[in-house]
Amino acid sequence: MEFLEYYRIITGRIWIVIATAAVAAIVVVVYLIIPPSKYEARGRILVRNEAAIMMVRSADSVTSVQSQDFWYTLFQVLESDTVRYRAAREAGINDPRIVENLEPIEGRQLSRSSVAQISADAPGPDLAVELTDAAMAVIREAWDEFRLAHIGQINTELDTVLSQVEEQLVPLEEQMDAYQKSEEAGTPADQVTALEARINTLQGQIQGAEIELQLAQDRVASLRELGPVGTGASTAGLQYGGALAEELRTMRRQLEGLRDQRAAMLEHRTEEHPAIIALNAQIADLQEDMEALRRGEGDLPAAPTPLDAQLLDGQLAVSDARRRIEVLQGQLTEARSQLPVARARAEEFVEFAQEYERLKGQERSILAQFDKLEAEKRRLEQTEDIDILDEAVLQPSGRTPAKAVMLSFAGIIGGAVVGILAILLLHYVDATFKNAHDAARLSGRRVLGAIPRTDIVMAPAAPPAPDEPAPEAGAAIDLGLSDDDHEARPGEEAED
Repeated sequence: MEFLEYYRIITGRIWIVIATAAVAAIVVVVYLIIPPSKYEARGRILVRNEAAIMMVRSADSVTSVQSQDFWYTLFQVLESDTVRYRAAREAGINDPRIVENLEPIEGRQLSRSSVAQISADAPGPDLAVELTDAAMAVIREAWDEFRLAHIGQINTELDTVLSQVEEQLVPLEEQMDAYQKSEEAGTPADQVTALEARINTLQGQIQGAEIELQLAQDRVASLRELGPVGTGASTAGLQYGGALAEELRTMRRQLEGLRDQRAAMLEHRTEEHPAIIALNAQIADLQEDMEALRRGEGDLPAAPTPLDAQLLDGQLAVSDARRRIEVLQGQLTEARSQLPVARARAEEFVEFAQEYERLKGQERSILAQFDKLEAEKRRLEQTEDIDILDEAVLQPSGRTPAKAVMLSFAGIIGGAVVGILAILLLHYVDATFKNAHDAARLSGRRVLGAIPRTDIVMAPAAPPAPDEPAPEAGAAIDLGLSDDDHEARPGEEAED
């Protein structure tokens, strides 16, 4: 089909092109006239580095770490319904229907800087600006509240752990108080050490007493070799060496008992106490009596000789050494019998002390974490980690005069193109005969005649010339058909 045929088809239904172009132009004009349903405003906030530092609990310790998901978390808080409703209330938007239809407030980090862009949509230009300003103010409060809530959650978790630790510490502290209030000084481990040191000391004292005993026995033996006791007065000498020695030994035991009693009393009393003064007087009197007996001032028939006095001293030394050895061995036996029990108690105490120190250390650590959380809480309450960098600015809607003209031309051209395509589509889907050519082509037969086209003006036929021969009989008769409607073949007769 030639271009002129397309042109004839389009011009035959040109009203469709005009109608579609007009409708498109009207739609564009209506779009440009009707104001937008939503306006957008944008502002910028500055986020300090401290805002990205989060308190994280690991076991019983709390550390400050740089959050890797800070921006994601911040924008999640920003886009929440809570921030949107609070910002709407701050902006004076009280209509529930408008509030419900508000889009979530959006945030976007500008490049990799600490600046974020905040944008909000509202049904009016002033409302959009006020809503964006309110959103930037609310996000600062909401982020601090989020951080404080996070700290509160950690506080709650640590409170639970602390209560469990304190519950376990109660019986251990009672047991520790019992150890500390015990009459025995120091811990069981210290007591074992002191008991072992005492055993070693007693063994050394016993060895020293055995040496003293051997020396005293050798001295007595050597004195006996010098001569019989009491050569000047045998009766007095025998009494001096026998009964007197036993009496002195008895008095020495009494003296030792009094001294031990005084040492025990001095632990709770002073030297000026009347009981201490009386006890010192008894000790002094006993010492004087012993000296008097040694000097022979007792009820004896005659005074002792120098050899008798030396022999008596030697016998007393032997008796004292034996007595001392007996006492030390008794103390050593008692100390050794206490050692296994003390060691068992020390082992139990070591396990107890380890558990006690572990729980006390855990308690101190948790209390230190509470102090750290409290310091962070005070910092959040006193400082601002997010600042408003730029106030909200209304964004242009994009409906400029140049854009309106461009949209109008585009609408008209687009409508015309749609109309042309519609005309061609209608032409190709129409199955009716349009001319003799279509009839011959579709029916497969020759066409004798056709309805003449009314859109073509034909000139009147000129009369034949006088010398022109008349048409022969049987020739084809010209019915005024155009070449498109019927093509005559040479030598072919018209069909009846």
